[in-house]
Amino acid sequence: MANIHDYLRWRGDLTFEERPFNDVDNLILSAFVYLDFTGIIPTQSQGGSITLREACHALLAKTGGDVTPWVRSLAKIDTPFVELVGDSRRFGDAQVGAYADVVDKRRDLQFAAMWVDLPHAGTYVAFRGTDTSLVGWRENFMISFRVTAAQQEAVKYLAHNIERTGESGEPIRVGGHSKGGNLAEYAAACCPKHLRGRIAQVYSNDGPGMAPEVMLHSPRMILGDRLRLIVPTFSVVGMLFARKNERRTYVASTAMGIEQHDITTWQVLPNGVEEEPELNPDCLGLNEAIASWASKIPLDERERVTHELFDALQAGGATTIEQIVESPEKVQQVLRALGATDDRTRRITKELVQRVASSGMDVVRNAASKTVEGAGRRLRGPKAKRAQSEKRG
Repeated sequence: MANIHDYLRWRGDLTFEERPFNDVDNLILSAFVYLDFTGIIPTQSQGGSITLREACHALLAKTGGDVTPWVRSLAKIDTPFVELVGDSRRFGDAQVGAYADVVDKRRDLQFAAMWVDLPHAGTYVAFRGTDTSLVGWRENFMISFRVTAAQQEAVKYLAHNIERTGESGEPIRVGGHSKGGNLAEYAAACCPKHLRGRIAQVYSNDGPGMAPEVMLHSPRMILGDRLRLIVPTFSVVGMLFARKNERRTYVASTAMGIEQHDITTWQVLPNGVEEEPELNPDCLGLNEAIASWASKIPLDERERVTHELFDALQAGGATTIEQIVESPEKVQQVLRALGATDDRTRRITKELVQRVASSGMDVVRNAASKTVEGAGRRLRGPKAKRAQSEKRG
């Protein structure tokens, strides 16, 4: 079984003249944009560009060889990936520029992007998916009831950078993973028509769709076959707000359950992804449960629940997902805040959990059970252990 690391070993020495751009090249660039290149790749206002090789070498020097703290994703992007992509003939000479990385709590905005000019393969505009910030995750939920600030930024960013290429005639591809895929879809569908015609391909790699109440006409209706939706066989994020009978490519993964969302677990071949015929049956059950639950909640209710939930998650001062679970005290603060939310919020949250639990999802239930048990042990601490010991005695 091979992943994007293996592909870079197989194809890294081949230029795009020798082997044309394919789906796996798209996955690599969607993973690459998750790296924090602040101060390395020039911003749009600074202008100019550097080679992708220079960017990788500068990041490795800056991090002392461990890029983990500079990965803005839960995906397992690592130092070998940076070394392989930077040292490859295929990507190393590409020019990268217009780096953007903004988190604005006041606007509920988390947005990051860059463009990559590939030798003999046109331009790829890459949008970053959700990082680990709570602002980013709040914004993920907000796509269920409104156009988000990140989507608006993506339209402006894409339009500006299509204009940058002038009338070169080179293909322009747009893509991203998770929320990045959603931004790619939305930006391509909503950019001015005279610019939209220059887009050759749009990739959404396990990215959520558009709520029909927010966007009546789907990106597929606007973009047609130029829109390529790629999801793992256990896709939850990428099936949110999925339109009926929408064409997707299903890709094999080495992970189990919802961990298949990690793009580094997807299986690839020398010229494309390793395709599967359909979604995992267990995944279908979960997606149907979530879709059924969400369809019954009006937009104003979705908005209120989202803000109450994330206000509770941030109650202890946490700004990232990791900070919420870093100590029992922070977990308790979140639980207390959730307990103080509106009765309807608790009811809706409880209903979702019940729907998931009743959908026959052993994978999800087992994972949730382990998480709850682990949190319980952390919260009970030594006092509970002494009580159990006394009870046994």
